[in-house]
Amino acid sequence: MNEKESLDLITRMINNTRKGIEKNAALPMLIFGYASMITSLAVWLALSLTGNYWFHLLWAAIPLLGWSVLGLLKAKRSRGEATPGSYIGRIIAKMWYLLAGVMVLCMIVPFIVRGFPVAFVMTLLVAIGVSCSGLFVRYLPFIVCGFAGILLSFAFLWIEGIVQSPVLALMFLIIMVIPGHMLQAANNKNIKNA
Repeated sequence: MNEKESLDLITRMINNTRKGIEKNAALPMLIFGYASMITSLAVWLALSLTGNYWFHLLWAAIPLLGWSVLGLLKAKRSRGEATPGSYIGRIIAKMWYLLAGVMVLCMIVPFIVRGFPVAFVMTLLVAIGVSCSGLFVRYLPFIVCGFAGILLSFAFLWIEGIVQSPVLALMFLIIMVIPGHMLQAANNKNIKNA
């Protein structure tokens, strides 16, 4: 295989991975983005009305709801609709599993260590995941929204208290929901043109 054939092979792999991501990635982005927004607003409302710190346990709803809904929706898809996974796609999935594990650990830490900047860390991790996913497959909306989220996450080093929750909802809108809808629209356009 010469240099030109090698570059053509790499380009085809990236394009196939991008198509696979366009077909499969919008759903998790939207599910987890909306679950995160709704949970952020629910925590804010519960804390505003009661002042009870234990309502922070509602954060556990994000992975519970997200994985449950995603599992149900994926189970409805037939095997014929499944797209074969690429190496880059598997790397992206493993990266998200790692980030999800770290995020679950970060949900526990604030109950042990007061003052832990959980909103900053969580937003930063999600933004890094989105931007890395975009960089791997050269998908500009993920790159832009991910980098915007990285920069905006530092605001949580100054924003304190109950106001963090509605700001988190806004952050998840920017980082996950907007690029998720853009990806879904691109996917629908590709299906329509096919």
